[in-house]
Amino acid sequence: MIKMSESSRSFLEKNCPSALEAKNLHDLLEILNQDMTLKGFDASRGDELNSYGREEERVYDDIFYSNVT
Repeated sequence: MIKMSESSRSFLEKNCPSALEAKNLHDLLEILNQDMTLKGFDASRGDELNSYGREEERVYDDIFYSNVT
């Protein structure tokens, strides 16, 4: 089972439910990475994250650090 905070789970349920179906940590983080690439950047500022991207980055970090040993 992949560990995450309740706020991260809520974000995924609302914004990226396919991530909750991932079989392992690597797959879940890859889904988040792809989603962030598609929706998480401000097109007018190049490589800067928009508000969605910053929130998704917090979720990514929470999940990553909650599961590494």
